[in-house]
Amino acid sequence: MKKYSIIPFAFLFLISCEKVIDIDLNQSNPRYVIEGNLSNIAGESKVKISKTLNFDETIANPAISGALVTITDNKGNQTDTLDESTAGIYIKPGLTGIEGHTYTLKVVIGNEIFEAISTIPLNVNLDSLVQETLAGSYSGGGPGGSGRPGSDHGSSTIQIIPHYTDPLNFINYYQFEVTRNDTLVDDIFIRNDVGFNGSSSHLPLRIKADKGDVVTIDLQCIDKAVYNYFFGLNENINQSSATPANPTSNLNNGALGYFKAHTSKKKTIGIE
Repeated sequence: MKKYSIIPFAFLFLISCEKVIDIDLNQSNPRYVIEGNLSNIAGESKVKISKTLNFDETIANPAISGALVTITDNKGNQTDTLDESTAGIYIKPGLTGIEGHTYTLKVVIGNEIFEAISTIPLNVNLDSLVQETLAGSYSGGGPGGSGRPGSDHGSSTIQIIPHYTDPLNFINYYQFEVTRNDTLVDDIFIRNDVGFNGSSSHLPLRIKADKGDVVTIDLQCIDKAVYNYFFGLNENINQSSATPANPTSNLNNGALGYFKAHTSKKKTIGIE
């Protein structure tokens, strides 16, 4: 009788030790998100500014209007002011970056100032695109494409090889922006030239697409800081980082995002 009589008391003791932990996921200090692109192709440079939301908010990130946005060519000693074309989008028609030049992006929002520096590397030509696998014949993931959750599950994964020759004597960093049927794919494709420095690249990109789709690949030469940002962002998206954290940005003063000065070479292929 004594042996069994202690069980209810032990149970009550366990209940009394429970503690409710209230984690506040909803309230945080909003931060500005700046996505700056300066291309060596006229008409393709723009800066997008928005603001973060709380954890439980489902609306789109609010666009930030009324900012003062300038891009300065540090070598050419010229400053261009971008105009707001639509809410949160700042452009200047004809603005073109120059290979080998370093640029400073400056964004003034009220009393806050955010700056970033980025250099346009030397251009690398995109020679051709070759479709290596037919639509519906490949479904793998791995290097060269994310295949991450939520990205076009209804489509098959194909492999496209962008052929280009990597320059010798220095490390090159690349980003491939992929457009499928006029829609920019949100997967991140980046690589450096480790393993093929000074030679031709035959590494495939793994892309979600169907037969009859039209895919455009934009080979962009980027600097190391921009590469590191997208590398960190890709790790978080694919959950390969043990402790997710905001990727290291080249923007200062606590802004999220990046400023990318880059070259651009595009080619288009029809999917078979």
